[in-house]
Amino acid sequence: MPLLPHKILIGGQLIGLMRTPCVHINIPQGMYEVTIQSVFPFIKTSAVAKINEGVDNVLEFEDKEKYWDILFSVDMLLWIASLFISLQKPYSTIYHIISEGLFAIWLIHIIVIRKRYFKITKYQKSI
Repeated sequence: MPLLPHKILIGGQLIGLMRTPCVHINIPQGMYEVTIQSVFPFIKTSAVAKINEGVDNVLEFEDKEKYWDILFSVDMLLWIASLFISLQKPYSTIYHIISEGLFAIWLIHIIVIRKRYFKITKYQKSI
């Protein structure tokens, strides 16, 4: 379950916020551009979906970067703890180099993949 809600847009119109891995939306037959967007507007993924009559059209959204997010969350908790707990001199320097290096790598990674952050899978099931 995502920590922050994701926006679902169909044809550029906001349909709702998603806090669960599965959402059911009924829309008429046609071609639609479906976008899932983080609360940060530059992190999103779009796909064109063809909605057919007579079948259950399913779009699955998956956060491909959940392991990076877990690593960043752990690092953020350690950073907050370091505000209250001081380490001895060589250990604090090593921690800050590793922590700030991981943050820089995470930030560069997010900027590079921001248009492919989520995975959208479409399949059909017979009714």
